[in-house]
Amino acid sequence: MPAATVRLRPERFVAGGDALGHAPDGRIVFVRGGVPGDDLTAEVTDDRGSFVHAVAVEVHEPGPDRVVPPCPQRLAGCGGCDWQHVAVPAQLTHKLAIVTDALRRTARLPEADVRPGAAVAPDGYRTTVRVVGDADGHSAFRQERSHATVPAAGCLIAAPDVRAELESFTLEPGEERVVRAPGAPTVAGVTLQVSPGAFFQSGPAAAELLVDAVRRAAPELDDARHVVDAYAGVGLFAATVVPPTAHVTTIESANVSVADCRVNLAGRDATIVAAEVGRWRATPADVVIADPARTGLGKPGVRALVAAGAPVFVLVSCDPAAMARDVALLAGHGYRHEYSEVLDLFAHTHHVEVVTRLTRTR
Repeated sequence: MPAATVRLRPERFVAGGDALGHAPDGRIVFVRGGVPGDDLTAEVTDDRGSFVHAVAVEVHEPGPDRVVPPCPQRLAGCGGCDWQHVAVPAQLTHKLAIVTDALRRTARLPEADVRPGAAVAPDGYRTTVRVVGDADGHSAFRQERSHATVPAAGCLIAAPDVRAELESFTLEPGEERVVRAPGAPTVAGVTLQVSPGAFFQSGPAAAELLVDAVRRAAPELDDARHVVDAYAGVGLFAATVVPPTAHVTTIESANVSVADCRVNLAGRDATIVAAEVGRWRATPADVVIADPARTGLGKPGVRALVAAGAPVFVLVSCDPAAMARDVALLAGHGYRHEYSEVLDLFAHTHHVEVVTRLTRTR
């Protein structure tokens, strides 16, 4: 039987990158590959009764922000860069709207201060990519929702030295490899050790923008005596925004990142905790910076960190829905949302980074 289709005009983007619209019968439709304002036909992939998931199969009239994807790999079916069909100048605008909506719906903050931040250059910004060997042993990317592959050579968003590396080696078919630009990244004047397997931002340019946003979110750092850097990774924030005069406590569970953090904070007044944040036994702090994984702080993370009693809490989030849940949890412990700054550190994708300043009211 042919798959069911629906014709509609998406109205806005939602967390996760789909465009939301309504079917003629009034049901909500989440459209992968849609853009607000499109007149399109979508093929239903999952019917949940009250709402459906679908994928755009024909655009009858493009919305004002729709463009032809600029990368040949994406046009060939590459599963990365899921927003290449969205005009670059509009991407941050749509991400801002997604964050605003999440705070309104989940955190019950209809008047939240949500600010546009900086964005990385749309081309050549990624210094780390994951590839797989194709049938001929060349580096490749997976096609969207498939095990089939697309050649990686010429990737639009890979940094030039990474792009060159992608064309210089062979892999066994199906073998996966992480390719990272050579050399230690320098961020805010600090050279960092980042081992293979340790998490880092999409590149030094993105890390630089994020560090700047965190520093501006907590001017109290200048006079802080004790700062907590939770989910610290390789110690990016501890090494860049925490003044040398302050004691810094980093909390990180990944062993490879903890090892890098020890190197990056060598000679500093630092306590490096190798543990899950939820198991940390808090000590009083002046500022807490938390950069959790996509799932957010959750109740265990919030419970552990608020016990430090810091007057200022800077939350760095990579998922709008999790961010809004965390803001609501922190509000329950006496923290007021002051503002959220939305940064576009992953151009051509729906991924968004948010830096939120909260202050303790009780």
